Amino acid sequence: MVVATDVTTTYRQRSPANTARMQEHLRALIQAAPGHVAVFAPSYALLEEIVTDAHWPVHRTVVESSDWDKSKADEVLDTLEREREAGRKVLLAGTFGARLSEGVDYRGGLLDAVACIGLPIAPPGVVQDGLKAFVGERFGKDKSWRYTMTQPAVNRVLQAMGRPIRGIDDRAVVLLLEQRCEQPMYRKCFPGDLQMVPMSDPSGLKRLAERFYRRVPRVPTP
Repeated sequence: MVVATDVTTTYRQRSPANTARMQEHLRALIQAAPGHVAVFAPSYALLEEIVTDAHWPVHRTVVESSDWDKSKADEVLDTLEREREAGRKVLLAGTFGARLSEGVDYRGGLLDAVACIGLPIAPPGVVQDGLKAFVGERFGKDKSWRYTMTQPAVNRVLQAMGRPIRGIDDRAVVLLLEQRCEQPMYRKCFPGDLQMVPMSDPSGLKRLAERFYRRVPRVPTP
């Protein structure tokens, strides 16, 4: 798992340069991956800004819509299988918490890599503030932020990260496009035995991913 340490989705640090760096990292991952790549973002607006407005080295890009139902998601699986059989690469794009990042079983090693853009931190509001106040009264102020904000966000990232790994023979490169993942308040929300490789150079990411795929080739589906 690689963490891009030079990008973030925090509002104050968003910029055209930041978006361009994210796209460079994602492009490097796509170039290195032998097959399909999935990318997930906190919102459709960010997905459009970073993914759908750019050109990618793939045969086609499939972008999730907010009105997709289960049948549409199942169609995506069929598309991925057909394109893999034809030797064509697909970039699959969706949002955290939606069907493609949580409700789809990418069987048979359909995904070779997944990129997670940012952290889906819940926006402030009456309900969220009330929940944080309630948890703070019960467990203490120090834990209220983790239990109501950081841990739920990381849990959704973990769900998305796990999409390529559906069986014992599956393997994938995971790219976290968010420097905050290395900060202690977020890092402690990830499993303790999960190793993160910091990276700020897209070319280094590409070399690392290529080496991984050479050493750990995909096991053919029976």
